This record gives sequence, C-alpha cells and structure tokens, in this order.
Amino acid sequence: MVVCIAGGGVVGVCTAYYLAKEGKSCIVIDRKGIAGAASGRAGGFLAKTWNDGSPTADLTHRSYELHAELGRELVGTDYRTLTCAGITVGGSLQKPSNQKLKNIEWVSSQHAQSIRNIGNENIIAQVHPKKFCQAIFARAQSLADVTYRQDIVKGVLFADDDSRRVKKVVLGSGHEIDNIEAIIFAMGPWNHVLGLKSTAKQCDIHGFELKLPPMTGTKYHSLCLQSKKVLNQAVFFHGRGDLEVYPRPDGEVYVTGLPEPPTVVNDLPGETAIKADIIHALTTTFNDLSDSQLPINSKQACHLPSTPDGLPIIGPIPDLSNAFVASGLGCWGILLAPATAQALVSTFFSSSSSPCCDISQFDPSRFLRFRWFSSSGSFVSE
Repeated sequence: MVVCIAGGGVVGVCTAYYLAKEGKSCIVIDRKGIAGAASGRAGGFLAKTWNDGSPTADLTHRSYELHAELGRELVGTDYRTLTCAGITVGGSLQKPSNQKLKNIEWVSSQHAQSIRNIGNENIIAQVHPKKFCQAIFARAQSLADVTYRQDIVKGVLFADDDSRRVKKVVLGSGHEIDNIEAIIFAMGPWNHVLGLKSTAKQCDIHGFELKLPPMTGTKYHSLCLQSKKVLNQAVFFHGRGDLEVYPRPDGEVYVTGLPEPPTVVNDLPGETAIKADIIHALTTTFNDLSDSQLPINSKQACHLPSTPDGLPIIGPIPDLSNAFVASGLGCWGILLAPATAQALVSTFFSSSSSPCCDISQFDPSRFLRFRWFSSSGSFVSE
C-alpha cells in the first residue's frame, strides 16, 4: 500500500517525512520538483509567539519546536536563531536617537521614525526554505520507501463499493498508481481545482468535484541580494510598502513586500510571472531605506495559499474515506508545515502515537454549511 502526496512543497515533503517515520511507503507527485513553487521562493522566517491568541497558536508553538529539532537532525537547512526589529519609516514622527539606532542593522538613520524590538533569539529563527525541503525529503527517503515523480494528479478512481475509498490515482502522463492507502492533497493555492466541476479546467488540471472551498493565493515578489557581511537581524518596516528583510547565514538578504490582493491562481506552479515594476519598487525602496546598493542574486514571485476564513484546512475530505487535504497556511507556510504534517500523520495514520496537536478546528467539513457564490467571490451560510 502507498500514500500518494499531491504536491512537493513544504507541506508535502514534511508529510512524507512523518509518514516515513511511521514506516509508510509514499510517493510525492509534483510537476516542478521538490520546492519548485512557493516553498522554494519563501523567506523562511519563523516566529514562535506571533500567533498567540489565534486558533493556530498551539500549532505554531509545536512547529517552532519541531524546526529546532529538525535543525539539529537535518544537514544544510541554514537553521539559526536571530533577532527582529520593527521600524516605522517615511512618517512625520520625531527621529530616534543615534543611540537607539546603533543596534539596528538594516536602516539608514535619515529614514527611521520609530524602532522597537519585536523578537529575540528565544522566539525568532529562520531556515532556507528550499534547502529545508530538500533536506527533509532526503531524510524521508532514508527512512522508508519514499519516491518522487514529476507529474500531476489528474484524477482519482473509487472502489466499486459504497466506501467512497480512492483505489487508484490517475496522473497527467497517463500513468496510474494502484494499491492506494490514501491520497493527501498539499497543492497550496492550486488546491482550488479540487472543488471545481470535472468539466472545468484551470492550471492544466480538471476539477475533482470534491466538497472543498475555493483556495486563493496572495502574490508576493521578492529579491535575494548579496551582502559582504553576515547580519543577524530580521527587520519589518512599517511604511514605504511594508518591506520585510531576512538576512541569511551566507550573506544573502531576502527582501519582500508590496503584496497583491488575494485571487484564484491561474499561473502554473513554479511559473508565476514576475512584474518588473514591483521588482523595481522593491529594489529602489530597499536601497533607499538601507542606504546600500547590494547586487541582486535573484528575482522571484510566488503565491501564498489562503482559505475563505483565513484558517488552515487540514484533515479528511468530506465524504471520502481515505483522502485528505493540508493547505491554507498563508504567510506561515514554512513555519507551520512540520506541525501540520505531524498532526495529520499522528491523527490519521499512526497506531502508536497520540495526535501531537488538536487540528479539529481546521477540519475541511467546516465549509459544508456554506455555499460559494463565484460571481461575488464570497461565501454565504445556507
């Protein structure tokens, strides 16, 4: 028996890892490779307490701890702790003193209006997302029969009884995977195709007609710049486009900001168009705020997945006995992925361990009482 995972992003590969620890065989299906889309273009910022008071607080704390454990277990993820500052720029407030500015690594003194410490090494960390995904997938392969196939999941076939059990997965290449124990959809914003009618087609995938809500994606552009020195402080700017700056341990600096409104994603995974005007705005704003002219290593764009109510969607797909979905982690995808995967596996695939987190509030069935109005782009209660 094999577990089929549709999606080779951070949620998919983390799920493969925790399934492998249970001795499960699994195959990861993705058209662009491991971390070929958003998971390979994210910032990798981790914050332990920033979701406190929200429904994802327990999941966040657990996942932050798992990242620390995985940072010790895995090789080459660039995991480290760091500090974080919040800086208001471009306003009319009185400038802070030079004494307050001396510990701030990423701002020119002429632009800072107010400064506050918003995290120390006890609650702030980072990983390199693509390196993390590749490392944890390699570790999964060392633990069990875990494979990758470059393809897309085109459809599923059900057993010839009333169980609504997926017995076969059909791929875009025409290949079929038999002997299915379960299928897990971890396709980020592209999970929106699951709720479409089978006659509809988006992103080169036909709809699955499953009882799931539409997913949207928030598009972010980012730059990777190269600094001559390694810095240890992430910065969140307030004003001038609300840029976020994450320095990495090899001197690379990840800069993002200027998000676009959420929308249904029609770009193919890993082929998100880059808008030159937004890249120009990111570059000029960062250079101005930091008073630097760093060389650019890469320019990129990706979509962060979200659900209609803004919460993750994790659990069994309604009316199916062995199909699951894990998505909608928004801007916290890299942070929340390990606990999301561990919770899914420990809740539904493990006979020896108790669930690591209560994920019942993220159950996909919560959307069954709503009806989607595509013309207005909203949900209303039945």
